[in-house]
Amino acid sequence: MTNAYAKSRIRKIVRRFGLIPLRSDPIASFYRKSAIVRVLTGSGIYAMKPFFRSNLLRSGTIDQIKTTADHVQLLMNNGFNSMPKWLASNSGKLWTLDQGRPFYLTTWINGRSMENQEDFEKLGRVLASLHTSSRSLPIKGHFYDHIRLWQNRDRLFRKRMAKANQSNRWTRRWYKRLGESCTQFSDRSWTELKSPEIVDLLEKEMIRPALIHSDITSQNVIIANDGQLFIIDWDRMKLGSIYVDVATALMNTTRFNPVFIHSLLKGYEELCPLDRTERRMISSLYRFPREAWSTVQFPSRPRSHNILDIMEKTWLLRLKAMDLLDEWVNQQKEE
Repeated sequence: MTNAYAKSRIRKIVRRFGLIPLRSDPIASFYRKSAIVRVLTGSGIYAMKPFFRSNLLRSGTIDQIKTTADHVQLLMNNGFNSMPKWLASNSGKLWTLDQGRPFYLTTWINGRSMENQEDFEKLGRVLASLHTSSRSLPIKGHFYDHIRLWQNRDRLFRKRMAKANQSNRWTRRWYKRLGESCTQFSDRSWTELKSPEIVDLLEKEMIRPALIHSDITSQNVIIANDGQLFIIDWDRMKLGSIYVDVATALMNTTRFNPVFIHSLLKGYEELCPLDRTERRMISSLYRFPREAWSTVQFPSRPRSHNILDIMEKTWLLRLKAMDLLDEWVNQQKEE
């Protein structure tokens, strides 16, 4: 599939949702030149988005879009208003199929990125609302085990580091400078995750899971012009661990800023207070060097080089953020 969409194809897809496009513009993301298409119609501006299956799941593309659409419908029916509204197509579904690719349409959100303490408190409250409200919904599906996936990626990272002499000079230097520290942090986290309290917490979560976004990044959070916070790009939503969702949101949005980290956690705990074991769980997950793990499958790609370079430049900030979360854990007494 090409990165651009013909005007005729965009018109055909959008009309299936009861709209007539007047103008359309492709919007790029970090990964794709045409990740989304902004469509101007007589009744407003909308986002047309292609749906791509997750390779982390065994199910096919159609099964995945059906599951995602079911989850979206449940959230919309139960008053969760922090995601753009998905439109129903002429078939009654929240998506349509064109040339073998599912597409969906949502309202377009004009706004800005997060930039202050209040914004991060809002994000924390929205995440807590998603997690707490979805636990009471009649959701079908399997619990997605991010932690098992991370175990596999950690093993691959260690194998790659053991063969660092076969890498280029820059990568060898990076592994020599930071690789061992990454494995030490991982070892500490894996030990903590094996503690009886956290094992029990994980088992309970699998019995009563919640919906998680799975891809909270700065690019996927918008502060609308009226001040409301919206999370976009719900393609990877699934039943999973709320602690994974919080830990990855902290890593992917706060830029290791202590004020932003505290603000996100403060907002979250306003609606969903966390005991010491839960805090320890989040701190342990945050410590994992997930970015480094993501580079080992394609170490020669420029993007992998960029990720490792960013990790090196922000290393001291990361260490301070880990210490901050350890302090946050110790502030909460054992119940």
